[in-house]
Amino acid sequence: MKKNFFSNFAKYFRLKLRFIKKFFICVIINYSSPKSISKDSNIDLLIVSPGGVATTTLINYLKLYKKVNDENDRDGYKHLNKFPFISKADLKILYIYGNYEKIYNSLKRRNIFQSQMVKLGCPLCYLLRGAVEKFFFKICIDKQITEFKEKKNVYALEFENIWENKEELKKFLEIENNDFIKNFPPKNK
Repeated sequence: MKKNFFSNFAKYFRLKLRFIKKFFICVIINYSSPKSISKDSNIDLLIVSPGGVATTTLINYLKLYKKVNDENDRDGYKHLNKFPFISKADLKILYIYGNYEKIYNSLKRRNIFQSQMVKLGCPLCYLLRGAVEKFFFKICIDKQITEFKEKKNVYALEFENIWENKEELKKFLEIENNDFIKNFPPKNK
């Protein structure tokens, strides 16, 4: 009986400490300087999104044609909350965004909302729940959209328009191979 009590207490305590640690990481990311991408980096296309907009699918497909950031975000570039300092003049950025409600539902459904809010540096979304959480989520995503839209070498693409804009995307990425359009991943219904 005592062993169970202490085991459960330790488990509960670890969960609370993990929550507090991630909250502080979230605050640090929110107030930290943007990441840097050096001219020596081995990528020529950076794909960024808030999540929930087929980013992994696109990274996996586009890496057949370009050197892109990691699809599992091991390099920390997939969900940047701020426009990075870029030393590489020819680096292209594909920024994918979408409908807030759909993104929110996608992240919640896949049970990754909290970890995504840490990556995006959205401490109030991480801390709060319900309608207030959604309100601050929209603010957080708006902030990211503002950071990336209308910047040099950035193609901002709304999730719903990806498949209609395949030709434009091909042109932006300077891909000559005609298989790019033919083999493009289908839209999930």
